[in-house]
Amino acid sequence: MENANGKSRIMGLDLGQARIGIALSDFSKILASPFSTVHQTNDYESALREIVKIAESESVDEIVVGLPTSLSAKNTIARDEALQFIERLRELTSFKISQFDERFTSVIAGKKLRETGYNSRTMKSKIDAMSAVEILQGYLDGRVS
Repeated sequence: MENANGKSRIMGLDLGQARIGIALSDFSKILASPFSTVHQTNDYESALREIVKIAESESVDEIVVGLPTSLSAKNTIARDEALQFIERLRELTSFKISQFDERFTSVIAGKKLRETGYNSRTMKSKIDAMSAVEILQGYLDGRVS
């Protein structure tokens, strides 16, 4: 979906147990920034609807979902749940849906937040969106090289 100037953005998602972090690229699709978090329930349905609504209103044409991958590259429950989420997202929208290996994104995001003065309590509200930034920025950087 493009804006009035024919430009669009990419959305990055970090799927968590209680929250889904959302990041958006700039319109040149070079830089990722934190956008928000969406609280989710066990079935993801209300979160999925909210994500699609945000994507439509923010001129998004592609959604990148962080895919949990274990160090041994074996399937995990979190990976299976993420794949189910991706499948349901594809059913709800015509946006291009991509996956990105999210190993260590939460660790990196937490380290960056601590370096900027956040403590464990204040980080909680920011970590999901910042993890989504790490996912999206990694994806954007991979497109350029």
